[in-house]
Amino acid sequence: MNDKIAIVVQRYGLEINGGAELHARLLAEKLSNTYDVEIITTSAIEFKFWDNYYPEGVEIIHDIRVRRFKTLKKDVPRFRKLSKAVCNIYKYNTRKLNLLNFPYLFFKRQYSKKAFNFNEWLEVQGPFSTDLIDFIKEKKADYKTFIFFTYLYHPTNIGIREVSEKSILIPTAHDEPQFYLDGYAQVFSSAKYIMYNTQTEKDLVEKVYPQTKKTESEIAGIGFDDYDLTISKLPENLHPKQYFVYIGRIVKDKGCVMMIEYFNNFKKTYPEYKDLKLVLVGKNSLDEQITQGEDIILTGFIDDDLKNTLLANACALIMPSFYESLSLVTLEAMLLKTPVIVNKNCDVLYSHIKKSETGKSFTDNDEFSQALIFYIQQKQSDLVLEGNKARNYVLKNYSWDVIIKKFNSAIRSL
Repeated sequence: MNDKIAIVVQRYGLEINGGAELHARLLAEKLSNTYDVEIITTSAIEFKFWDNYYPEGVEIIHDIRVRRFKTLKKDVPRFRKLSKAVCNIYKYNTRKLNLLNFPYLFFKRQYSKKAFNFNEWLEVQGPFSTDLIDFIKEKKADYKTFIFFTYLYHPTNIGIREVSEKSILIPTAHDEPQFYLDGYAQVFSSAKYIMYNTQTEKDLVEKVYPQTKKTESEIAGIGFDDYDLTISKLPENLHPKQYFVYIGRIVKDKGCVMMIEYFNNFKKTYPEYKDLKLVLVGKNSLDEQITQGEDIILTGFIDDDLKNTLLANACALIMPSFYESLSLVTLEAMLLKTPVIVNKNCDVLYSHIKKSETGKSFTDNDEFSQALIFYIQQKQSDLVLEGNKARNYVLKNYSWDVIIKKFNSAIRSL
């Protein structure tokens, strides 16, 4: 019996400590206990330009074979032009409208097929690797199952067409302008099996792409074990409970510009908290819009142990994103009994708050400040009670044993 499984994901590496990429790595390591798992990915480490960083070829990471393929140079001017076209087509402006409450038909604008070429969009968005697609075409018979991460990118959209009958799609979909492009209907139609991260994500996909209601699917998400998280010493410039932390891609789309603006306003309005800091973990893609200073600390990429240490000692994790399909780092914080402060306009993040009956949410500057003050002033006994409740929520709903059983069932069905 062929027990060889390929996981196709846009980036892969120990330095990539968040999002779908970390999800892919953790899942691969768990599945490798049962299957011969290989990773098919690119040589890119960052998502803005997708420049080749890792050597092309085969690398072993945590006993898993990783096949990397070079990306072609991104046409940035063309990408920016097409990105504007996407936003213009769908009139997507989160500052003026609470789009999460608008019906799908609001977005279904008619546009000229000649004016917007979907395959061109996939290529210029990146990562674009013809070698990666050629490998899938040539070697598809060698694998029992292909698991594709993220509906958005070229490797998933083109690769899944070649191996449709043996494919599992983990879409990591959320309410964003690109999601409504007609061209993405094919990736959802091609998948033989869909693994959603949350019920919220499943509802969104099935509303926008009704054909997926007929596709076999399951809600799996990601799993956690107690021993997954290791705590070490804090850096010398930080002290426990004297900082808030954000972990993830430092980009505007994740709400980072808004978060930084709100935090700076907080420091001006409440000078009694002059020693309080905001720690941003991840690659800074805001360039000149943010610099390290007395109040804001940029760490860049860090290892898992330091990430977990920063989480465990923070006043709270702040997740300002409007768009999430699961938010791994939110669940990690809850597992570590660290409070979470989330953007209420993100259905997935807010659902974690509601279901666990923990954490705080915000929709504006004042609510953001009040959430910070709440956790600065919270009694230790109340923090312990809330932390235990949050941890129990994660262990009850996101167990690796349950999730791997769901994947085993899906793989057998193929």
